[in-house]
Amino acid sequence: MNKCPACGYKISDSYNVSAEITKLVKKRNKRTRKYLNKIASKVSEYIPSENRLSYFRFLFGIKDVDDNIVDWAIEQYYKGRYYLSGKGFAYLRTIVQNRNKNIGVLKKTERLLLGSTPPVIETEE
Repeated sequence: MNKCPACGYKISDSYNVSAEITKLVKKRNKRTRKYLNKIASKVSEYIPSENRLSYFRFLFGIKDVDDNIVDWAIEQYYKGRYYLSGKGFAYLRTIVQNRNKNIGVLKKTERLLLGSTPPVIETEE
C-alpha cells in the first residue's frame, strides 16, 4: 500500500518537506497561519520527536479542511495544553479531522437545542 487511507499521503513520493510546508501554510488565511506557526513551535519545543516531517504530514492531512475548523481545533489543543502531555501533531490532526467530519451534525443538534426565532406576529391596534 503506497497511499495512506486517512489522508492520501503517498509514501513512495519524495517530497521537498520545507517547500511543501510553505506551500500548504500559504493556502491558509492570516489568522490560521499565525495559529499554525504558534502551535508548531510549541509542539516542537515540548516534544522532541516531532520534527518537520511530522508537521508536514499534519498539514497534508488537514489540507482540505476549512480554516475555521482548524482554528477551533488549535485553540482547543492549546487550551488543553496537550503538547505538555506528549500529544503531538497526530493528535491535533485527529481533532481537526473529527471536527470536520462531525460539523454538520453538530450544527444540526445545536439548532435543535437552541431552537429558532419565533415568527413575527403583527397585531392590529
